Amino acid sequence: MRYLLLLLLGFTSPVIAVDHNVLVIVGAPGEELYAEGFENAAKAWEEAGDATNAVIDFIGRDASDDTTPKEQIQTWIQELDTDSPAPAWIVYIGHGTYNRRDAFINVSGPDITAKQLADWLPTMDRTLIFIHGGSASSPFMNALSAPNRIIITGTRNPDEINYTRFGEYFANVLARSDGDIDQDGQTSLLEAFLSTADRVESFYQDQGRLASEHALIDDNGDQFGTPPDWFRGVRVTKQSKDGKEPDGFRAHQIALIPSAQEKLLTAEQRTERDALEADIEVLRKRKDTLEEAIYYEVLEAILGKLSNIYFPKDEDGNLIEPIVESDGS
Repeated sequence: MRYLLLLLLGFTSPVIAVDHNVLVIVGAPGEELYAEGFENAAKAWEEAGDATNAVIDFIGRDASDDTTPKEQIQTWIQELDTDSPAPAWIVYIGHGTYNRRDAFINVSGPDITAKQLADWLPTMDRTLIFIHGGSASSPFMNALSAPNRIIITGTRNPDEINYTRFGEYFANVLARSDGDIDQDGQTSLLEAFLSTADRVESFYQDQGRLASEHALIDDNGDQFGTPPDWFRGVRVTKQSKDGKEPDGFRAHQIALIPSAQEKLLTAEQRTERDALEADIEVLRKRKDTLEEAIYYEVLEAILGKLSNIYFPKDEDGNLIEPIVESDGS
């Protein structure tokens, strides 16, 4: 939908691109084989940050004698600007464990439980993205799921305790153009999730092995993740038996590395645009329950507000900024 709107409405003159605050946590590898994979994933995140204006901090990549990774992570969270319109990301690369009571991320020094992380995170309007692609990661979805949060885990239950590949694969997919499923010029968080899950599945098939990891995504705050096989392209094609709303819409609105068109919007404009797109999604689901005239009247009102984002006007109705002309591509 957004790609069509961009084509129909055009763009304002270039403005400051959106910012992302990203914390990449590199866990304790345990073995040299894992250390190499974790570092390669961290480098992939670093390269992705260089391709956009994201501020990326790393914890656990280099040894520190002053504070433990656990203390550093808590400090990073405490210093978050809760009013920023830019998404905040917490990405964990490493092993996870589960003791039948709680799940842990295994960092150097004291480990961190899902409950501890949940207690540290503030309630805020700012979008929070948490990605744990390691083993026994699903309890973090239950602990952290809430409104304005997107949670991605590499496993669907805590008993999937074997080494998982999702987290390392994800790092390499996020900045790749072949992860752009809907061909809108950027790889959204949802597309990265789906493309990574596809590569993980291909690995197990090629190796003739039974898959020991099954990823989930939750972006509606209901603690029930949606698996990748529920999607065709970027659209959900299945429904839960208990009527739970499937996930994916919000995650498809966010891309770490924006397209050229997306860079024309400020963080505030993106936030407003995302909210209006969400209104359209809700309206679309209610179409069968509304009179046709009312449906199109509401739709026109929302599209009018979207138009004002791309075509800002003064009080006299004159364009404040000229529209950038298409190059025909």
